[in-house]
Amino acid sequence: MSNFHQSLKHWYDKSKLALKGRKSKKKELLKRLYLLEYSEANPDFSINLVNVCGIYNIAGGNPDSKDSYYTGLLHIDLINNQIEASWLIEGEHHQTGYGFVFNNTLVIHFNYLADDELFNGIVAYHFITPEIVIGKWTEEVAIENAFEMGRKLSPDELGEPYPEDIFSAN
Repeated sequence: MSNFHQSLKHWYDKSKLALKGRKSKKKELLKRLYLLEYSEANPDFSINLVNVCGIYNIAGGNPDSKDSYYTGLLHIDLINNQIEASWLIEGEHHQTGYGFVFNNTLVIHFNYLADDELFNGIVAYHFITPEIVIGKWTEEVAIENAFEMGRKLSPDELGEPYPEDIFSAN
């Protein structure tokens, strides 16, 4: 099995673990299974400040407990030539951060407020394809690293037109 397919399988297996038992996320798991089965390696693929932007459906595990998982959305945007990120975890917890792109990896410093205390952390997202992301994160109080698997939402899922529908070579 190639490195690409090993990474893809790892992404799916960790996603499956985090989405297990969540009936509302059954469609998400099916979308990830489709990507597992049909994604192909592209040696010319690379992320940059523009194509990394978008909204990602995320599923991850917390470092404090082996059986503690979460889902949410990650919004990545380019503002004043700076990557800015915001997370919405389980529909209620907000986190924000900023970062940069290096070698198909997006690195983000993040922080959030909990119980009137500010927490800081760092996450590194490795892009396997433009849609598939494997993340590792830690924060100042964590004893070990945690994982976060992402899938970029399509314009259809966001109710937006595809760029090629707007800009065409007529």
